[in-house]
Amino acid sequence: MKQSDRDRSVRLLWEPQAEPTRGPRAALSQARVVEAGVKVADAEGVEALTMRRVAETLGFTTMSLYRHVPGKSELLDLMVDAVWGETEPAPPGPWREGLEFFARQMWSMYRAHPWMLQLATSRRIPGPHSTTRHDAAYAVVADLGLRPEEIVAVVTTVAQFVDGVGRTMADRVQAERETGVSEEDWWNGRETLWEHFTPERLPMMTHIWNSGGFERPLDEFEFGLARVLDGLAVFIESEDRPVVRRKTCQ
Repeated sequence: MKQSDRDRSVRLLWEPQAEPTRGPRAALSQARVVEAGVKVADAEGVEALTMRRVAETLGFTTMSLYRHVPGKSELLDLMVDAVWGETEPAPPGPWREGLEFFARQMWSMYRAHPWMLQLATSRRIPGPHSTTRHDAAYAVVADLGLRPEEIVAVVTTVAQFVDGVGRTMADRVQAERETGVSEEDWWNGRETLWEHFTPERLPMMTHIWNSGGFERPLDEFEFGLARVLDGLAVFIESEDRPVVRRKTCQ
């Protein structure tokens, strides 16, 4: 993304202009364009998202959209932050409950909008909704005596776990949309593969298979989140960890 494009996204996200409330232009707004973009991505996948497709959904010309959103890149930034706006910030309270709340809000968001996980995130402009949710998550662990960089690392660890599980889920959704074949049916159709799973070649996997372990999978999100929080508890509650007293804001 060019510098000028990034600047446009910053202005659109953080300095929104007042939309007309009367006249012909009031029939279309930035909010309506963003809402339509989310609906297209939810129903057809983010790969189907174009300004033309959004315009068709709204019943307007493509050029009319550019009065409100400069292009697809900026539209995606606005869509991502709008979806974050559907979540709630973590409330004050015990750190574990707060981080669990943060994780569950993210998980619900990704389940409702799996296309978000198909977007590159490393250089996407953050908006006010996503940043306030992260700010609330930082506040949950702010009084634990952690260094500032440790506060960031703790919240990032939880967020990256949800991202990882979510991407697997999003890949399954995309594959099913593209092929019309469910995940279960696809694996059931790989009979020739299972012929190679023998005790001689794969003793442990064969044992788990014969014991029904692969037929009773634990919930990926629930099991993983509990273990991540358990691990953070060991770090946070360690007696050897130096405690940092947080300075109060003046």
